[in-house]
Amino acid sequence: MNLRTAVKNAACVSFILCAVGTAPAATISVTYTYNVTATGDPANPPLIGNGTGSILPLGTMTWRDMAFVNLATGAVTGTFTATFANGTLFGNLLEQADLSAPPTAVPISQTLEVTGGTGAFLWYNGRLTGGGVANLVSGEPSTNTGAGTLNTTPEPGSLALLPIGLMCLVAYRSWWQRRNRNQFAN
Repeated sequence: MNLRTAVKNAACVSFILCAVGTAPAATISVTYTYNVTATGDPANPPLIGNGTGSILPLGTMTWRDMAFVNLATGAVTGTFTATFANGTLFGNLLEQADLSAPPTAVPISQTLEVTGGTGAFLWYNGRLTGGGVANLVSGEPSTNTGAGTLNTTPEPGSLALLPIGLMCLVAYRSWWQRRNRNQFAN
């Protein structure tokens, strides 16, 4: 292998590594608040929650969750979807109700694990924590609030470098094979 070939190889490998290494996602701090009404029978899950609210700075949303309640411990596990005008966030819903409190004012601690999104929120992920107070007697809507961080979508320009780098590698390999065929034919 001559120097010229080594330089081309190094250039292609560097280009590919730069493409992969320069696709960071930004982290944004968010706050959320939403009102939700749960329907269903806790003894025959799931409970379905529907509501409205906001995750700032993303905007207003409609909320939907599907929750499974452990009546012995007050633990709640499930999934959620927050739908905005320009996309959706979804993930895991984890809650813990303090069952020692009066049933008209049950404190709930909450963790929202955002595992993905659609539209403008494609590839978003993160963790939000908060809580609220639920009235288990009246079935009135409960308000949940909290905060956390979300990792946003990597910049599209950076993501475009990976396929370009791979195409460079394929083109170089094709050139190398043609060169070797011509060399052996002579």
